[in-house]
Amino acid sequence: MYIFKKEDNNFRNLTNEESTLLIFLDDETNEEINFLKSQGCNSQSWEKILIKNVDLSRIKDVQFHGRIKINALNGMVKYHNKVKLLASINRATLIDVFINGNVYINNIGRFIANYKIENGVIIENAGSIYMEGKSSFGNGVETSPIMEGEGRSVKIFNRLNSHIAYLIAMYRHKKAMREKINSMIDEYTKQKTRRFGKIKKYAKIINARLIKNSLIDPYATIENTDEINNTTVISTKECPSYIGTSVILKDSIVLKGANIVDGTFTKKAFIGEGVKLGRQFSCEDSILFANCEGEHGEMFSIFAGPYTVTHHKATLLIASHFSFFNAGSATNQSNHMYKLGPYHHGFMERGCKTGSNSYILWPSHIGAFSTVIGAHYDNVDTSDFPFSYITEHGYHKTRLIPALNLFGVGLSRDENKWKERDRRKEDKKDFIIFDVFSPYTVSKMLKSEKILEEIKKEDNINEDFLTYKNIIIKKSSLDKYSKRYSIAIDLYLHNKILSYISSSKNIDEIESNLRYNENSIFESWADIGGLICAKKRVDNIINDLENNKINDIKTLIGEFEKLYNIYTEDEKSWVMHKAKLRYNIKNINKETIKTLLQKHISLLEEAHKIFYKDVQKEYDISKMISFGIDDKDVMEKDFEAVRGTVNDNAFVIKYKKDMESKINDINNIIDIL
Repeated sequence: MYIFKKEDNNFRNLTNEESTLLIFLDDETNEEINFLKSQGCNSQSWEKILIKNVDLSRIKDVQFHGRIKINALNGMVKYHNKVKLLASINRATLIDVFINGNVYINNIGRFIANYKIENGVIIENAGSIYMEGKSSFGNGVETSPIMEGEGRSVKIFNRLNSHIAYLIAMYRHKKAMREKINSMIDEYTKQKTRRFGKIKKYAKIINARLIKNSLIDPYATIENTDEINNTTVISTKECPSYIGTSVILKDSIVLKGANIVDGTFTKKAFIGEGVKLGRQFSCEDSILFANCEGEHGEMFSIFAGPYTVTHHKATLLIASHFSFFNAGSATNQSNHMYKLGPYHHGFMERGCKTGSNSYILWPSHIGAFSTVIGAHYDNVDTSDFPFSYITEHGYHKTRLIPALNLFGVGLSRDENKWKERDRRKEDKKDFIIFDVFSPYTVSKMLKSEKILEEIKKEDNINEDFLTYKNIIIKKSSLDKYSKRYSIAIDLYLHNKILSYISSSKNIDEIESNLRYNENSIFESWADIGGLICAKKRVDNIINDLENNKINDIKTLIGEFEKLYNIYTEDEKSWVMHKAKLRYNIKNINKETIKTLLQKHISLLEEAHKIFYKDVQKEYDISKMISFGIDDKDVMEKDFEAVRGTVNDNAFVIKYKKDMESKINDINNIIDIL
C-alpha cells in the first residue's frame, strides 16, 4: 500500500473504475493498470503512481519509475501558432516526476527524472532532462570578470544587476561591504537550492539533447539546444527567452528576453535582460548586462556593462570592463606579461569604440566615448580626456587627439540609438542613464580643459608633440582641442538651463524653475554599471551595507532605484552650481538669463558648423571612389543616387530642426523677459 502524504490530497491510486479503496489492488484485477499496459506502459511500482482528473487514453508507451504524480491531463495544449493538440504523454521514461496540468510530452530519448512540469509545457524529441543531487540552478556560481582568478570575482544569482556587480567587482577594498553582499547572495542561493528541477508553464523544449540541474521559466523556448547544465533560464510571457540551435549553457544565469542561438557557448556567465548571443560566440567567466550583443568572437573575464556589442570574428575581449561599447573586427587585448600571471586588466569607460585590428596592452584606462585605433604597447591612461581619438603613431607610440569625437555625427546618434534598441520589458533590472552628456562626462571635460591650459604653458618650444601620461599630444592643436571642450561644456550647461525654463510663462516662473537644492551639490560623479550618480550617494549605500542598515537584496536594489530616481534633481543642482561659477553669476535675474540665452544661440550655431563640417566628410569626393565603377564621369551622380546629398540626409535634417526648435524656444523666453 502506498502511504499518502499531505500534499497528495485529492490524488488517487490507479484502481478499478468503481473502486473507492486507496489500497493497491492486484495487478490482474486493476482495470486502469491493465488499460495502461495495453497502451504500452509499464512500471515496477504501480502503487507509486498518483493521478487526478487524468484521461488514461492519453498516456502511451510510457515507462514509470519511482513516485509519479499526474494532475489534469485532459485538455488541449497550444502546439504551434493556432494548432492545438491533445494533452498527452507518449514514448517517454519518467522517474520521480510531477506533471501538474495539461502538457504535451512526446518521444523522450532517455528519460525525465526529478522534475516538476507545469501546465502548457511542450517537451518533444528531447534526450535527457534530469536532476542529479541538489542544485541551485546557477545561483551562487562564482565568476571572474575583469580579472582572471579571484581578484574581482562576482557571484551570480537571479537578481543580480549591473550596479550590485559593479560594487562587488570594483570596490574590493571595501571588504565588509563585499562580504555583506556575498552573504546575502549565499542566503538567496540556499533558498533556491532544490532536489527537484522545474519546467514552468508554457515552456517549450524541442529537440534538446541534455537539460541537467536546470530551471526553465514560463514561456521560454529551448529548441535544438545541445546542453543546459546548472543554469536558470528566466522568462516571462511579455518578455520570453529563446535558447536555440547547438547552444551550450553551463553554470549560468539567463535573464528574461535573452536570445541565445547558433552554437553559442557560455560557462560561468551571467546573461542579462535582452542580451543577444549567436554565431558561435564564446563567453566564459563573464557578466553581460542589459542589451549586450555578442557574435562570432570571444569574451573571457569581461564585465560587459549595458549595450556592450561585439559582432566580428577574431575579436577577443579579455580581462576588462566595457559599457555602451562597440568592438571593431579583430579587436584584441593582452592581460599579462608572462611574469606573475594574467593579473593585468583594463577599464574602458562608457561609449568607447575600437577600430579594426586594434590592440591594447593592459593595464590601461580609456576615457569615455573615445575611439581606439591601431596597436598600443604602452600602458595608456586617457581617463582625463573623454570624447577623444587614441591612435597609433610612429613606432609603438600612442597619440591622443582630445575632443575629436565631440559634435561628430556618430556621437549625436548614439544616445537615441541606445534608447530605441532597449529590448527589455516590464520591470528592468539595470537602472540606466542614457545621457551622453552628464555631470559624469562634463566634469571630466572641465578637468580636460584645465589640463590642456596647463600643458600649453610648458616649455617645449622645439617639440611638435607633448608627452602626457605615456601618450603624445600635438602641440599646435592644443587651442583647438581646448576650444572644443569649452564649447561642449557650455552647450551642455546652456541646454540644461533651457530645458528647466522652456515651459515658463513669465519671469516669476523662470526664477522658480531655476531654483535648486543648494545642500545637494556633489562634485564627484560615477558611472555604476550604466547608472550615473553622485559618488557620495554610492558611498552612503556602501556605509549602510557595512553598518547593517541594508540586510537583503530587495532593499539594496531599492537603494539603486532611488539613485536612478534622484538623478535629475542632483544633476540640476550640479548644473546650476557649475553655471554660476563658470559664468560668474551672483544672482538669477532678467539680465543674466537674457545673456545666457543669447550666448546659447551662438553656441548652437557654432556647434552646428562643426557638426555639418564633420558630416560633409562623408560626402567628400574621396568617399566616392567606389562609385561609377564603369564610368568615372558619372561617379558623383552614382554616389548621389545611392547616398543622396548632405542636405537631404535624414539625420542632418533632424539635427538642424532640433537646433532651430531650441533657438525658437530661446527667442520665446527672451520675448517674455
